[in-house]
Amino acid sequence: MPDFNAKKVSKVKAVDPDASYSVEGTESGSFAIASSKKELKHLMKSDADVVYDEKKGKLYLNENGTAKGWGAKKVGGLIAKFKGKPELSAEQFEGMEAFDAVTGDHDHEHDHDHEHGGDTKEQIAAYRETLSDSEQADLLVDFTLEPKKALKRVIKDGKKEGYVFDRDELADELEEMDKGGAFTDIELDAAAMEALFSQGGEQEQDRDAGC
Repeated sequence: MPDFNAKKVSKVKAVDPDASYSVEGTESGSFAIASSKKELKHLMKSDADVVYDEKKGKLYLNENGTAKGWGAKKVGGLIAKFKGKPELSAEQFEGMEAFDAVTGDHDHEHDHDHEHGGDTKEQIAAYRETLSDSEQADLLVDFTLEPKKALKRVIKDGKKEGYVFDRDELADELEEMDKGGAFTDIELDAAAMEALFSQGGEQEQDRDAGC
């Protein structure tokens, strides 16, 4: 029976349906499956003990519970790679039970936010991971042209993903990210650039007229 641990990443070429696996240090615990990068990030900060990224066939040990990351190096983190990205279940791991993502994941996101005063920077960084480049470009344009509308949209969308943003902190953070070049890796399409610059020109004219 293969025994996985974080000291050495095991490589599994083929999975026997009748095989039983074990994870060192987890005689009992919960086994969660991530079907997307977003889910993997959520589960990283959950109570799940072992997380399987079925998109990449990678198995992780969540040694530090609901804290950020997987835990100390060689104590938590990647423990196995499965060739062919097979479907795995808790039944194939000794002492493991299926993790309830609904109660164990999203509730924690809300608790984490309130207990730690928001952790706005980390929350926004995690939220950005759920957006495509084009969606991030749209967010930048919207925030520049209509900040109130953009904030409302981000808060609403974030809530669906389990994030609770403080409006004022979110505004400050987005402005700081914009000025600090956090969006420079995002290429704006021609329409977005035109909207941005034309609006900027109109604002300049309005200010001149006001003077």
